Amino acid sequence: MTMTVGDFTESSLLIPQLLAADQASGIHALSHRLQGAGRVEDSLTFFQAALQRDYLSSSAIEGGVAFPHARGHGINRFSFALGLSKEGVHWRDGSHVHAVFLIAVPSAETQLYLTIVSVLARQSRLDGWLTALMACSQPEELLCVLNKVNVSGAGNIRTGQGPGEVIRTTRQLR
Repeated sequence: MTMTVGDFTESSLLIPQLLAADQASGIHALSHRLQGAGRVEDSLTFFQAALQRDYLSSSAIEGGVAFPHARGHGINRFSFALGLSKEGVHWRDGSHVHAVFLIAVPSAETQLYLTIVSVLARQSRLDGWLTALMACSQPEELLCVLNKVNVSGAGNIRTGQGPGEVIRTTRQLR
């Protein structure tokens, strides 16, 4: 079974036209989506944690992509929300971000977080990938693009939580 980054989100968490002028409003909108999908228990607490962490160290990278995140209790499972902005969301560090991946990380899933961010950061550097995302007008189209990004070469990946969770090696995922 091949795992993709699309396995960690759903259509209701994907916003092809994020209406956010700045970093705080973008993270806030995506936090609400995560709570609405049952991925985080309290969007305000999650929002504050993600924003504070991103103010301390910006998650924006070259190319107009940012990976703000928060981890800890109240996060029901590893997941992310994605918001896209053709105009660009003004980030506090002065950059304009066109793709915001807000990531919810349970305390025990730090390795998975590092794996997924690494895969997404590499993917965002590929010619045409951000353009392909930005061309999507529907959440389902975004999910199709995300489902084409394999999570591989990452060693052990947790694919569950709590008792009976599954830990697979990259070889088992292929």
